[in-house]
Amino acid sequence: KNSLSYNENTFLLYCKTMMYLMRKTPKDFEELVRDHFRRRGYYILKACDAYMKGYLIGSLTKDASVSDKSNVNANSVGFKLMLAKIVPKLFLALHEVGADCQEFKHLQQS
Repeated sequence: KNSLSYNENTFLLYCKTMMYLMRKTPKDFEELVRDHFRRRGYYILKACDAYMKGYLIGSLTKDASVSDKSNVNANSVGFKLMLAKIVPKLFLALHEVGADCQEFKHLQQS
């Protein structure tokens, strides 16, 4: 139970850190950061979508697909509520750097 809570909090902080990094990119790293999030944005949103549906954090494959270790309804309600507040902002930040967000437009209204 403690491990789940830690993983949930860590993922929420990770999402906030990604948004901060895209908003306030370190000098001389602008292109590197933009390119990274442009390439990985789709998978970041895919993971967020799965976690909001209740799949256990850390149970997805490298491309954020559901694996045989993925359990539905494994995350806390509080985590899903907090993630639902963060994801629309993350979606916008990823969209602004040119990430492929089309499949996850439904996350904008969370």
